Amino acid sequence: IISGPPGSGKSTLIQALEEKGIQCLNEVSRDIIIAEQNSGNNGMPWLNIERFAQLVFDETKLRLQKEAESVFCDRSLIDTIAYLVHANKRVEDHFKNFNFNKYYHKTIFYAQPWKDIYVQDEQRPQLFEDHLSLSKMILDVYNKYNYNIIFLPFTSVSLRSEFILKELEKIKINNK
Repeated sequence: IISGPPGSGKSTLIQALEEKGIQCLNEVSRDIIIAEQNSGNNGMPWLNIERFAQLVFDETKLRLQKEAESVFCDRSLIDTIAYLVHANKRVEDHFKNFNFNKYYHKTIFYAQPWKDIYVQDEQRPQLFEDHLSLSKMILDVYNKYNYNIIFLPFTSVSLRSEFILKELEKIKINNK
C-alpha cells in the first residue's frame, strides 16, 4: 500500500513504479470523484463522505479481485475508514470486517503532506492545510490496524521509487 493524504505524490509514484514494469492497482478515489462530478452526483469526500466511501469500497473490492497480481495499491480501504472517522461519520461493519490481510501486506509506504508539490484541482479542491489533520487520522487508523508504516522521503519521484524497491527487498529477505 502506498498511502497518504491527497496531493502527497502517491499516484505519481505509482505511475513511476508501473513504468518499471511493476503491476499496481491505481487510485480508486479520483476515479470515483470524476465519475460523480460527470454524472452530477454528490459522492465526493467534501460533499457526501458516506456515498463516496461506499462507492470507493465497492470499486476497490472489484479491482482487488480483478487485479490480484498487483504489487502496490494506491491507497487501501483503510484510508476510506480514516476518511469516515475524520469526518466523524459512522464506519459501517462491512468496512471494519473487510479481510484486509487477504489483499494487503502489513507494511505500507506513507507519503506525508508535502506543501511543495501540493496542487489543487477539480478533484482536490481543499486547501493544503485541510489535509494535515486527515494525514494524522490516516496514520492513526493504520496504527490501529497494526500496520508497519515506512515514511517516504521528501525527494524526487525516481528516488522515492528506488527507496520503495530497496525497502521491498528488505521485507522479502526478512519474510524468508
